[in-house]
Amino acid sequence: MKIFIIIFITLLISISIIPISAQNQTSNNNMLQIQDGFCTDDWYVTGYFLPIESEYITKTNPINIDGRQYAFQIDFLDEVKIQGWGKTNSGDYLGWDDGRFYLNDIPLDSMGNELIVGSIAVDPKVIEYGKKITIPTLPHPWNDIIFNSNDIGPAIIGKHIDVYTGKGLSARDEAFRITGHDNSVCINSITSIKKDSPLKQFKSGISLEKTLCRDGFELIFKVSNNSPACVKPFTISKLIDRGWTQYKMIINQ
Repeated sequence: MKIFIIIFITLLISISIIPISAQNQTSNNNMLQIQDGFCTDDWYVTGYFLPIESEYITKTNPINIDGRQYAFQIDFLDEVKIQGWGKTNSGDYLGWDDGRFYLNDIPLDSMGNELIVGSIAVDPKVIEYGKKITIPTLPHPWNDIIFNSNDIGPAIIGKHIDVYTGKGLSARDEAFRITGHDNSVCINSITSIKKDSPLKQFKSGISLEKTLCRDGFELIFKVSNNSPACVKPFTISKLIDRGWTQYKMIINQ
């Protein structure tokens, strides 16, 4: 009888140990995942898109761009003021910045690079420029995309990320679909850019002549406020043409 009791107790102990071991293994796996990237919760995610003029049917409104008269759909113009860019019926891209419209052959982010899906606007005080991040709480396929924090916006403050979802009304639907609170954001520090943004370098006390851009970028200055920015060389002439900058400083030699 005593032997039976001992065997029974041994079985109970064995059964109780198995889930604890499995739980410890799961915890270790979670710890490994967290070590791959630093994740935080309670993020607000919104989406922005690029409207296409042909998808809007309203009266046109004349506007003046660099001394020339143009006419665009009123609803399209209103959307461009909100989103920042739009594709016109002629194939050019209409931008809105500093209270005025301008035309360009490609849409640009705040640093003068081509705006592409995967770009996000962030508060640079919270997420540094050039960080690679994922947002696993977003619906598919956005939960699998590695985003690049290469854009900013006046309404993006604190734990708020604005995701560029693409062109047209279908992209607008996606922007609405991913908008929501209580998201998790994971930052991959391994692939982040090592150099601070030129504006951050300047604010930290580094003189303009010693301001550095990462490899493949050149330093220019915005005409309206003389703030520094690092851009790709092929975009400089476009920024000069639309009056965004008047000069550049080549530093990566």
